[in-house]
Amino acid sequence: MKMTNFKLFAASAAVAMSLAGTAHAQDVKGGTSDLTNITVGVSSAFGPSHPTEGKAGLGAKATGIDNHVAFQDLKGNGSTDLNGVTTINNPTTGPDDHRNLGLFHFAQAGNNDVWFGEWSSNASSGSTDHTVYYAGTTTGTTVPTSGSATYAVRGISDYANKGLLTGTFTANFASGSSGTLTGSIANSASGYGVNIGTATIKTDSTFGGTGASATQSGTTVASGGAVEGRFYGANAAALAGLVKFDNARQYNAAFGGTKN
Repeated sequence: MKMTNFKLFAASAAVAMSLAGTAHAQDVKGGTSDLTNITVGVSSAFGPSHPTEGKAGLGAKATGIDNHVAFQDLKGNGSTDLNGVTTINNPTTGPDDHRNLGLFHFAQAGNNDVWFGEWSSNASSGSTDHTVYYAGTTTGTTVPTSGSATYAVRGISDYANKGLLTGTFTANFASGSSGTLTGSIANSASGYGVNIGTATIKTDSTFGGTGASATQSGTTVASGGAVEGRFYGANAAALAGLVKFDNARQYNAAFGGTKN
C-alpha cells in the first residue's frame, strides 16, 4: 500500500472534524454491515495523498472510524486488477502507524461516485469481523414510478477466494412502495452465488428485503439474509447495496451496478 504519514493524517483529521459542519452529509448515503469496523459518509481532505472533499468516503477504525477518506483517493493507495477491484492489504505489515488497517476489496459502479466492497482484519475467509459496505453521491437522484429496467451488477464477498460475482438485477418500478428489485450474482469458477430474493423499492430511493440466500456449488449455505441498498443518479442510473446474514457474516456481500 502506498502510505501517507499517519501523523499528518491525524492532524488533517482534527481540522476536518472541526469543519464537519460545512460538509453536505446529505449528499452521500450508503450502509455497512458493521459500524464498529467501517463507516461511510462524505469525504474530507487528509493530507496530500487524500485531498478529495465532498465525495463518497470510507472510515476505518484503525485511522478513525468517522474520518472518511474518498474512495477515489483510496483507489490510488492500492492495486486495481482487470476486474476493476481495488485491493489494499495491510493486516499486519507496513509502517507502525499504518499497521492493522486490514484487507480491503472495493469497486466502483460504472463511472459514478458509487462504490461497494468488503473489509476484514486479515485475509482469512472465515474472518469473524468480515464487513461489507456501499456508498455513493445522491445529488440529482431520481427514481421512476413506472416501467422496468435491468442492471448489470457486480458483487464482492470473500473476493480473494470466491472471485468477482456478476449477474443481472431487474427493477420493476411503481409508485408508493410496491416496486420490486430481484436478481442474483455468482461466480461460475468458484461456484459461489448470492440471490437477493424480492426486495421492495421504497419512495426514498432505497430498497430492502429479508429473503436473500447464498449458495456454494448449488447448496444453500445461508438464507434469510437482509438486503439493503439504494439507487443513485438521474432516472436511477446506478444502484448499490449489501446482503447481511445473521450469524454467517462470512457470506455477507456488497454489490453495485449500472442500468443496461
